[in-house]
Amino acid sequence: MKRLMTCHASSARGVRGLTLIELLVAVAIFAVLSGMAYRALTVVLDSRARIEQENRKWRDVASFFARFEQDVATVAPRPIHDARNGLMPAFVGNPTNTDANQGTLMLTRTAVAAEPGAVDPPRRLGYRLRGGVVELLTWNALDQSPRDEPRVVAMLHDVREMGLRYLDRRGQWQTAWPPAGGAPDAAIPTGVEIQLTLASGEQITRLLPTAVRLPQQ
Repeated sequence: MKRLMTCHASSARGVRGLTLIELLVAVAIFAVLSGMAYRALTVVLDSRARIEQENRKWRDVASFFARFEQDVATVAPRPIHDARNGLMPAFVGNPTNTDANQGTLMLTRTAVAAEPGAVDPPRRLGYRLRGGVVELLTWNALDQSPRDEPRVVAMLHDVREMGLRYLDRRGQWQTAWPPAGGAPDAAIPTGVEIQLTLASGEQITRLLPTAVRLPQQ
């Protein structure tokens, strides 16, 4: 019995707990590892947020160009009467326009009927860049009264610059439309070039055809 008690005493002396210093070192190591794991998780989450933001930006850009291309491709040679009862061309490109109810580009386009076989009248609409946002302007009627104001919809945000050029039937670019001294058949350009500079620095250029075609050589 005495020998057994001696063995138990020796075993008890062999099992030693952590000292305060060892415990502090373990806590410090755990804190360092936890901090590294948190920073790694933060980097992953930030990267994911940036990727989602980029994806959303390019989806918005693609959606804008799809709508703009459709509007340009379906332009109709139908002049309108403006709010002052003046005759306005079917297609107007005015880079210096500052009227609150007008766009840098305005056009009459054929409308797509909501149902097959239905008849939908042409629409008047415009585009402009204001405060870093490309806006779409739409009017309820082609011929406007003095009280008519367009409905304004934000199409694309974070745009620094928007440039437009118009291709005439001679294959020459014009910065305004109708061109000065234009021919009577110059109601609609054959093509529209739009150049967007995003706030993030990317520059995108698209050349879009209208329903008018260049004459065959």
